[in-house]
Parts: sequence; C-alpha cells; structure tokens
Amino acid sequence: MSQWPHVTGLGKIFIKLAPLLAAYGPYVENSTHAHKTLTRLLQTEQKFAAFVSERAGGSDFKLTELLFYPLNRISQYSMSFETILKHTPRKHPDHSRLSRAHGMMTKLYNFIQESVTVSKNRAKILECKRKLGAYFEGQLLAPGRVLVKEGSINVTSKGKKAQRYIFLFNDMAILTKSIQKGEMCRPKDILVFTENTKVTVGKEPHQFMIACEDTYLLESENKQVADAWRLDFSKQIEAVLSRSRNVFGVQLVEILKKDSRQQDGIPYVVRLLVKEIEKDLTVKGIYRVPGNDDVVVGLKKVLDTFEEVKNPFVKASTFDIAAALKLFLRELPEPLLTFDLYEEFTALEGSEEEKSRLKEIIAKLPKENLNLLKFIIKHLINVGNQSSTNMMTPTNLALIFGPGLLYPRVETIQYTLTLPRIFWIVQTMIEDYDAIFGEDKNQKPKYKKKPTGNKKKKIKAKATVLYQYAAQSENELNLVVGASVTVLQNDPSGWCEVRIGSESGWVPAGYLQIQSS
Repeated sequence: MSQWPHVTGLGKIFIKLAPLLAAYGPYVENSTHAHKTLTRLLQTEQKFAAFVSERAGGSDFKLTELLFYPLNRISQYSMSFETILKHTPRKHPDHSRLSRAHGMMTKLYNFIQESVTVSKNRAKILECKRKLGAYFEGQLLAPGRVLVKEGSINVTSKGKKAQRYIFLFNDMAILTKSIQKGEMCRPKDILVFTENTKVTVGKEPHQFMIACEDTYLLESENKQVADAWRLDFSKQIEAVLSRSRNVFGVQLVEILKKDSRQQDGIPYVVRLLVKEIEKDLTVKGIYRVPGNDDVVVGLKKVLDTFEEVKNPFVKASTFDIAAALKLFLRELPEPLLTFDLYEEFTALEGSEEEKSRLKEIIAKLPKENLNLLKFIIKHLINVGNQSSTNMMTPTNLALIFGPGLLYPRVETIQYTLTLPRIFWIVQTMIEDYDAIFGEDKNQKPKYKKKPTGNKKKKIKAKATVLYQYAAQSENELNLVVGASVTVLQNDPSGWCEVRIGSESGWVPAGYLQIQSS
C-alpha cells in the first residue's frame, strides 16, 4: 500500500457506477419478508425442503443465510474505500472523488442498517395482511406505522361480548373475529386513535375501557394479561395525544398557529436555540461534534412545549444545543425544502449556470418554509464566518445540514446517491445568499470569502498544519495535515497569509500551529 495509488480514476469510475446500487433498495425492503417466507416453506413444504437439501449436497450451506450475503457486501465496500482513502495522498487528483465515493458508501451502509429494521416491521405487517386476507380492504402498510402487538382478549361492544384477535399498531387497532389455525381473520371493528381517544380502568381489576367513537370493554381472566394490554393501548394513545401538544415532530404551519411567541414566522424554540449557539461561534467542531445523547434527549423534552421555559440550557454544552437544533429540523414531518420540490432540486447537477434555476425553485417554497430557511442559512453564514477557529466551512456545514433540509417522502438507496447534489445546494445558499435569495445587503450577513481585517501584522514564521482545509476561493490555499508552511502575515479576522512552496495565499489561522521563534 505504500506505493498506492498505482492508477487514477477509481473514484470517478465508482461514482459513475454508483446509481446501479439503487437495486439494493427493493432487495433490502423485502429481505425480512423473504427470509420468513422461505423459513415457513422449509418447515411446511416437504418437497421443497428435500429439493433444497439435495442441492446443498450435504454441506453446511443454508439458503436462508444466503439472502443476507448481498447486504454484508456493502459494509465490505465501505471498509475497502476507507482503506484506499487512507493511503491516498490528499493532493492526489483522485482524492476528492474517492472521498465522495466513501461518503456515499458510508451513507448507503447506514441506510441499509436502518432499512433492515424497517424491513422487519414491514414483514410483520405483511404477515398481518396475509392473516386478514381479502376481508381487509384498507392500506395496512403506511409510513410510520408499526405493529406493536397481536393476540386475543375478550371485548364487549354494544352489549355483545366476544373473544377478539387484536392487531395493535401505533396509530390504530384492528379487532377481528377470533382466529383459528389456518383461518383468516375477519375484521369486526377498527379503532383509529385520535386526541379524543381515552383509556380508563374498568370496574373490575381485570377490565379496562377504550372510548373512541364507541366504547369498548376489554377483559381477561388473567389480570396480568389485561394489565399488559391496557398499558400497550395507553402508550400508543398517549403518544398520539402528546404529538398534538409538542413542538418537535409537528408540521411547521401547525407550530406557527399554536406558538404565541413566534416572531416573523420563526418558531420560538428555533430562535432560542440559535440565540444561545451564537453566543460563541468559535467553538471548534460546532455542529460536527455530536452532543451527549442523554442531554440532548433531556433538552428536547424541556423545549418540546409551547409553555414558558426557564433556563433550559443550564446543563447543556454548545454541542448539545447545536444537536437539538439539528434534531428539530430533522424531525419536521416534511423537510424545509419540501417533498413536492425534491425532484426539481435533485435534478440540479451543481454547475455554475444552474444557480439561477436554484433561485427559481427556492422561490416556489411556501412562505413559512422560506422564512425559516432564510433564518437558518443566515445562521450558518455566521457560523461559516468563524471557520478559521470553529473549522466549519460552508462545505462542512452543507454536509451536516443537507440531509436534514431535503429528502424524499420515502428514503431509498437512490436518495443516498443524490446527496452530493443536495450538499451543493446548501453550500451554494450559504456562499451566494444574495444571489439566491435576492435580499438587501444591509439586511443580511454575508459569507466572507476573503480576509477583511484592516490592520495586518507582518511576520515570518514556520507553522505546522493541524487540520485539512479545502480552499473556498482563488486567494486561498489547500492545507494538508502535518505539512510545514511559512506564515507571512496575520489578519485580525482570524486568517493568515502563508507560503507553501512557490505559492502564497490565505488560510484560517486556527488550522495552524505557529512555532515560536
């Protein structure tokens, strides 16, 4: 590997072929259902089981395990690119494309891991659909719907008591005629959970009641069974109710209707978080360094209300607060750049000529979305203007915020392959705010692509590069970790003019360790 790379163009070839990986999407989606179906057939169909065993030839080969081999290969791809990238010099012409390829593979691997979980739930719901058969005409598979539990319990409704087999989901329950082995379930009642759905304790310890459009009395001879069902129903109904009182995970329009403290279309919680973060934008790695999970969850719980909140940031670091802002944006039911405009946005390939088209698409956003988007981008400009100390350039900020600002209704593998275009969109909004949003220069911050200090201090000292930096304009230079540079002068804005070889240009001062003379 010390002589790597022997050839160039590997990154370019991979990026060109990457769209073919979209075939993994339906494969992952159906993997768990396929595994369960195959397992059931091996157990119930003797001829099929004998055929599979014969083809295995007495080896330890298992057809069920073979289904997951293609999924394991993705992690191998990701590790291979990580190794190649590690041994590729940063100045090598293929380094940029290899970085993009590695980024896509990492995102693809994470997507597949999440999709396997979704696939397991999908398999459970499809099994419910199989049991319900032609008796259920509704759409059982729905975004966000999860099967919580299924089983039998006695139900009294409209004066009639009968044993019912219940499919309990996180948003509804289907009460069916008690299931017999090999018999389909016939739905008798469907309970859709709303803000008005109530669960109360019954007259007897082994009973409880559910009030929807009608009232249902559920009971079991076993008190523990009845208690378990009551708790499971209560959790799902309480979750539905809490969503009506929350700020996180709620449509932006609904937030603004209920938020009496919002200003100029900006939710109070967003303005509060940004105000706290901007108290110190010099924190190194802000938005890149993750917050403490427990603290972020606690912070969300405190802020997730329209009520007055006092001193919410007492135990939170800047990283925790930044994570809470990212979480708010990611949990919006629809991204700020909207589902409807996703195709138009991702059709942009990132050329200079397409900036006018980007401006046209952004102008189509709903007023509420546009107001909040501009507020967020202005904040990111402020963050980027401190990149000499916080290391967060527009490129880095785009990598972090892009996936939370634009994604499709259903996240597929194809989506992960469009991420470079989304990164370009966000970076362009930060760097060319005036051109994209067309605001008065006096009413907005502007990303500083050049040092702006008036009093430059001329020095001449050696320095070592601490962090990699990619030039953002023609008067800047790229930095490679560990390289030695000559510092020519310091600028009060936090930039240094340096000489690397025969070239001179500007770099963030915080990326260097200047040696004392």
